[in-house]
Amino acid sequence: MKKVVSILLCIMMMAGLSACSTGDNGEEAKTEEAKTEDTGGQEKGLIGITTSMYTNEGLTIMCDTIKAKVEEEGYQAVIKDANLDQAQQTKDVEDFISQGAELIIVEACDSVGVKSAFELCNNAGIPVLSVNQILGEDLLELVTGSVTSDNYTAGYEVGKEVAKQMGGKGKVCILTYDVAFVCRERGDGFKDAMAENEGIEVLEVFDGVCTEDEAMKKTEDWMQQYPDVTAIFGNNSNCGVGIAAAVRSAGKTEDILVANVDGLSGDIRNMDDGALDITAVYPMKELAAEAADRAMEVLNTGKCGEDPKLKFSLCTSDDIETYKEYWGIK
Repeated sequence: MKKVVSILLCIMMMAGLSACSTGDNGEEAKTEEAKTEDTGGQEKGLIGITTSMYTNEGLTIMCDTIKAKVEEEGYQAVIKDANLDQAQQTKDVEDFISQGAELIIVEACDSVGVKSAFELCNNAGIPVLSVNQILGEDLLELVTGSVTSDNYTAGYEVGKEVAKQMGGKGKVCILTYDVAFVCRERGDGFKDAMAENEGIEVLEVFDGVCTEDEAMKKTEDWMQQYPDVTAIFGNNSNCGVGIAAAVRSAGKTEDILVANVDGLSGDIRNMDDGALDITAVYPMKELAAEAADRAMEVLNTGKCGEDPKLKFSLCTSDDIETYKEYWGIK
């Protein structure tokens, strides 16, 4: 009799444990089922995204937009920030390759130094999509596709407006970052516009600046060295913010015209308070959408359409409300 009771108790305990376990496994099964539905019933693999400076607002938008798009299609996406270090970016590409990435998307730190990263992708048989950065013809042969904007024209149009607001005469300092061809082209366009005005003297072109702190320090130095400087140009939004901060701190917003290329939200805020006068607004949201679409095109077909070379929009204080709306600035 005792033996029968013991057997019954064991059966009841096992049934109870089974009931508890079924509840947990049911939730896990439901989660896995949802995952399967989200990914179209299959695991589609890894997409690697590496950028030169994720903390840059425009590049954050671009990377996040691409990540969201490919994840909607069932891929896993990982973003790595090289923080302007090309050697680190190449290591990040190596990591993606070792993880068996289906596609690697590169926003290069260095338009020349990135070549080794592209060659690694080619040797591994992994397609690579270049976004935002301008590449030489030899490197374009190593990528499946490229998505960029017309940076030379942006710099040139900003330069034309600077010359106009200066009345065709004055003294100008220019910050460039030629290691990245996207910035080099902006600087080239601006310099060409300055050269069209005999009354404008370029006091100095300083290469190698790409961050807010560097631009602020160089501007402070210039204001000491060239007390008669009447305009300063920066190659990107980081530089524009740094230049504006230095000029504002020195109380010279009425004396020095400040211009840059990018027109991100920080630039528009500086324009709103008079510390930035002219910018070219990067169509970053549109470029992000184009890059996301091209990424899916490469994944689906192995090919990529022609580079769209999107156009910037010139912005002065007259246009500020339009771009406050674009960036969601209240």
